[in-house]
Amino acid sequence: MTRYTVIIAEYSCLIRNGLRSILEKLENVDVIQSIQQKEDVCEIVDQLKPDILIVNPNMLPDEYIDVEKSFFQTKNISIILISEDSNVKDKYQADEYIDFQDNQNIIFDKVQHIIHQKIELIPSKHKSNETLSAREKNILKHVALGLTNKEIADQLFISIHTVVTHRKNITQKLGIKSVSGLTVYAILNNLISMDEVK
Repeated sequence: MTRYTVIIAEYSCLIRNGLRSILEKLENVDVIQSIQQKEDVCEIVDQLKPDILIVNPNMLPDEYIDVEKSFFQTKNISIILISEDSNVKDKYQADEYIDFQDNQNIIFDKVQHIIHQKIELIPSKHKSNETLSAREKNILKHVALGLTNKEIADQLFISIHTVVTHRKNITQKLGIKSVSGLTVYAILNNLISMDEVK
């Protein structure tokens, strides 16, 4: 399974540690560094080259608009901004935004959304050549809707063992282990709608 690296840049120790503890629950994410000083952001990001930078916009370089194009984008680093300011989306261009009021599941979904975008950008030769079968898509749909293996087996008139085997195959093909990640994938690929998610 492909793993994605994250750096968190935030002045507040509470927010840094809180985000780290949430992200460490995701099976395909490694938090490799926390930064608390604005002047360290570009240097550390340049050295470690994370897949995702979660950052307080006040810690970005003053010339962020130019830096974003020449520095972060050229390194294929996705930016998630942390802010309580509702106008942050108007001020800064980012891939995603985390509000201080967001709960754990919302943060999971936003990070998995970024990861899914990165998977889409990988050239096809690096992706699994296998696509999901119709049966696997059906299983994935039921998983994303929150059904247990037994419930899926009962609805599709197959054994629990068969459901487990299909789930393993889905995980291997997509490189996504968490239910929240599979749910995001199912939504983005129109297997289910947002309204159907419990």
